[in-house]
Amino acid sequence: MLPEHLILLRDLVLKKLEYSLTDSQLQQFSLYADLLMDWNQKINLTSIVEPREIVVKHFLDSLTLLPWINGDKVADIGTGAGFPGIPLKIVYPDKNFVLIDSLAKRLDFLNVVIQKIDLNKIETIHSRAEDFGRNNQYRSSFDTVVSRAVAKLPVLLEYSIPLLRVGGVFLAAKGSQGDEEVAESGNALSLLGAEIKDICKLNLGEGADNRAIIIIEKIKPTPSIYPRKPGTPAKKPL
Repeated sequence: MLPEHLILLRDLVLKKLEYSLTDSQLQQFSLYADLLMDWNQKINLTSIVEPREIVVKHFLDSLTLLPWINGDKVADIGTGAGFPGIPLKIVYPDKNFVLIDSLAKRLDFLNVVIQKIDLNKIETIHSRAEDFGRNNQYRSSFDTVVSRAVAKLPVLLEYSIPLLRVGGVFLAAKGSQGDEEVAESGNALSLLGAEIKDICKLNLGEGADNRAIIIIEKIKPTPSIYPRKPGTPAKKPL
C-alpha cells in the first residue's frame, strides 16, 4: 500500500494537472523522497523536509511544467536537488534530460538518485550556467529549458535562451513576483532573441505557493556574446 504522502501526490497530480501517475512512477517518487530526506542530513539540499511538503512544494510544483515540455532534449539550469528536472524526467522517461548545477555535492546526490530510481537518458553536468551556455556542444541544441528558484527573469534569460534552438521554449517557474519580473525583461528578451508567449498562473492548493509559469519562445539566434562571463549576468542584468 502506498504511503499517505504518495497517495496525496497521485491525487493532486490528477486533480490539478489532469495526469495519472503510474504505480511505477509513484514508487520512483517515493524512493526519491527517501533519498532526499536521507542526504539532506549530510548536505544542505532543501529546507523542506516533511514528506507532505516535499510532495506539494517540490514534486507537484515541478510537475506544473508538464504541459509545456517541448521536443526531445530538455535542460534544467540550476537544478539543485533535482527540481524540476527529476520529477519531469520520471514522467517523461523517453526524453533526454541534462541537469546543470555549479555545486558538485548536489550532483553527487543526483547521480545516486538517477541510479537508485533507474533513470536513463539523463546526465548531470558540473558547470556555471554561463560556461554551459558558451559550450558549443550544448549551445542552441535544446528543445526546452526549465528553471526554478534560480535567479530573476532577466538573469535567467541570459542563462537559458542561448541553449535553445530557434523555436525552442524556456519555462520559468515563478511565484507571485512573476509579473514584476516580466516587466523588467523587455531588454533581455530583445537582445537574446526571444519573446514571451504566455503566462499561466496556478494555485496548487493549501500549503503551496501561487505559481506563475512564464513560457518564452526563442525566435531568432542569440548573439555569440551571450551569455557574458560568469557572474556578470547577475551583477549587471540585461
